[in-house]
Amino acid sequence: MTKMALSASDEACGAVKRAGTAVPGILARALNEVLVVLALPAFVVVIWAIAAAILNNVVFPGPLEAIQGLILDLGREAYRQSILTTVRLLLLSWAISVIAGALIGFGLGLSSFWSRVFATPMFAFYCVPLVTLYPVFIIFFGIGEQVRVIFAIAHALPPMALLVMGATVDMDKNLLRLADALTLPWHAKLAKIIIPALVPALVSGARIALGLTMIGLILAGMVSATSGLGHELVNNIANARLARITGQVIFIIILAVIPGLCLRWLEQRVSRHR
Repeated sequence: MTKMALSASDEACGAVKRAGTAVPGILARALNEVLVVLALPAFVVVIWAIAAAILNNVVFPGPLEAIQGLILDLGREAYRQSILTTVRLLLLSWAISVIAGALIGFGLGLSSFWSRVFATPMFAFYCVPLVTLYPVFIIFFGIGEQVRVIFAIAHALPPMALLVMGATVDMDKNLLRLADALTLPWHAKLAKIIIPALVPALVSGARIALGLTMIGLILAGMVSATSGLGHELVNNIANARLARITGQVIFIIILAVIPGLCLRWLEQRVSRHR
């Protein structure tokens, strides 16, 4: 009994020591990840501040002037409403793009014939600068929030569908044949085979679709909107408010980059897990 107690005590001490050494390792890795993410932005801000100090800051505002301009904009109720409008339309457009793109890509990927039929037109449509087609969108859908949502979806849905279609085509069909041979129900086949095989493409497509959706919304807002960050950016440009322009650009970048980094982290976790 004494030997067993000593052995258990030694194991407990070893576990405590391993936990004690694991925590600093985790903190060091987390700190390293933060430094990797912040290194380039910090370098850009330093170069920006030096350039603004050398040039005339009235023509080329520095980081401090940009932040002050952003604070002035955030103090306006209309600007805060524009932020809420953009975030609402962004989430709506992104969700539709991801869900519809995944379903379309999966449906086309199940058939080698239809995947070949639609792959080239979808690639061609994705290569067209959609801002040149925005007048066509206005003619068909009018001026309002609906045209901005559809225009943003047009930016994000094709790459989402293409990624899922490619993952579906490359999926191991032997697993599906095995599931059919075992007469698995459709929900078991979906949960055990299809979704695990498509998760990396779904996460990657969602990350890419987020940035493209933001681009579509900002472009549409700059052309025809009466609210939103694109509209506010055009107002600042029209009034030559350089500090507010640079501050708003920083805000738009932050609004797009933070969720993009979260999706990138999720993408890396999924890749490591697989």
